[in-house]
Amino acid sequence: MTQREMFSEIGALIGTIAQAFSITEAEAIAAVEENRLAMEFGRDENGNPFVAATLDGRMARIYQGAIKHPPKAEKTS
Repeated sequence: MTQREMFSEIGALIGTIAQAFSITEAEAIAAVEENRLAMEFGRDENGNPFVAATLDGRMARIYQGAIKHPPKAEKTS
């Protein structure tokens, strides 16, 4: 992979992270710079690779062509 391809891939990931958390790309970059965004690679129960992203306590799994969020906890009163 060339350096240009690597930066293109990183740019695409930042864009997808912004989309996953409904923030701007600039806000996603700032979150990375401020160490508020954590990312790690994983595989789901079917063996599909994803990037697990956590921002300020919110989580998303970023797959090739899909974003998945954990189910929201049901509120009890």
